[in-house]
Amino acid sequence: MGPATRLIALLVAAAVVGTALPVLAQAPAAQSFSGPMGVGGRWAIDLPRSHFNTALTGPPPLSGELDITIDDGKFLAWTLVEEDEAGVAALQFAHARLDGTPTKAVVNLNRPIISVERVGQAAVTVMTHNDEGSRHQSMKVTRTDPDTLLVEQDIDGKPGPPDQTLILTRVK
Repeated sequence: MGPATRLIALLVAAAVVGTALPVLAQAPAAQSFSGPMGVGGRWAIDLPRSHFNTALTGPPPLSGELDITIDDGKFLAWTLVEEDEAGVAALQFAHARLDGTPTKAVVNLNRPIISVERVGQAAVTVMTHNDEGSRHQSMKVTRTDPDTLLVEQDIDGKPGPPDQTLILTRVK
């Protein structure tokens, strides 16, 4: 698959980065979650420590930086900039409510519709909507230390180990 597919996968990763608080006990489903998630700022993809599934997402970028500009407990806003092997920049922007309301994002020249729903104090679910319906990509995000995020992505929806594992480190 091409760069657009990889970018959508990374867009989802960016949204889920908002869940990067230390793992907390999950509360009952009826409870609402509020407050910032504590992930504002700049993060870089640690390429040597990340595992990309090139069959599903295409070749990995040469570099990638995520900037989370809004993390207020109601919205997440982020920008992701990648550079590919040809030196071409790939851009993504999104500003999404955390209640599952569909919104348009920007992925290069495309305007996919996404929805982001906060499902726990430290969890969001992201859905990418397209002409064929909705495509769910599940993610598990763990903050392994104050400056490192582990993102485990299930892109194909099949049981088994994560399809892709990304490591993001805080940029100081």
